[in-house]
Amino acid sequence: MDVLDVLLLMAGFEASVATVCPVGWHRYGKACYFVVNEIRGWHIAKSICAASQASLAVPNSLEEQTFIWELLQWEFYPDGPGNGAWIGCNDIDWEGDWQNCPLRGDDTNAYQNWREGKPDNQRGGADCALMVNSAGGKWGNQLCTNPRYATCELAIIDYDPLFCLQIGTHGHIISPCLTDNHVLMEFDQGLESCGMACLSHPKCSSFNLKDQGQGKTVCQLNDLTLQNAADEDVVEIENCYGLDL
Repeated sequence: MDVLDVLLLMAGFEASVATVCPVGWHRYGKACYFVVNEIRGWHIAKSICAASQASLAVPNSLEEQTFIWELLQWEFYPDGPGNGAWIGCNDIDWEGDWQNCPLRGDDTNAYQNWREGKPDNQRGGADCALMVNSAGGKWGNQLCTNPRYATCELAIIDYDPLFCLQIGTHGHIISPCLTDNHVLMEFDQGLESCGMACLSHPKCSSFNLKDQGQGKTVCQLNDLTLQNAADEDVVEIENCYGLDL
């Protein structure tokens, strides 16, 4: 396709080829996530992640914490991840010297989500951290040998999203939209925010952008790509643009 036939909407990002997550992994920001859905000790869970060049996930923000916790809820619906799911925080090498998740009250600005009274070592050897199901995902620490679920995190290197809309011979954008049957959620957002929201949602494969006029844009996140949609699932609506991710 001729470059002139494509309108590049950069949304503040530099052009590059988007890296995709492996099959079965879920994208959030610049990383892919995978739920280990068999209960294992912390060390075995870590080795399962390492086999995919990944590591045990460690939330570095409230947004990432929320994403991982919701991913676990979806994976183990409706009861959640049982006795919890391992994350990468641990003080295995030195008691009280927690790696990847600082103690509360220190002088860093690093994100942390310990439940009240944690971490502790009341049982001795409780050196590994996990998201606790009964505490709504807040972190606790337990014996590393306890069998628990886990989440792996795989970084995407040099990843910048690129949103493209095709332009037809008449000079108008020719991107049909998916029907409402495939919309996960809808809210008022522009191109950049809508695209990033889709990147952040584990079930989002494409999004519709509807121009409502007077500066108002409606964003629809879809659970299906335009390329995989049947003819009856695709509609051509004036001022509606669909983008695959």
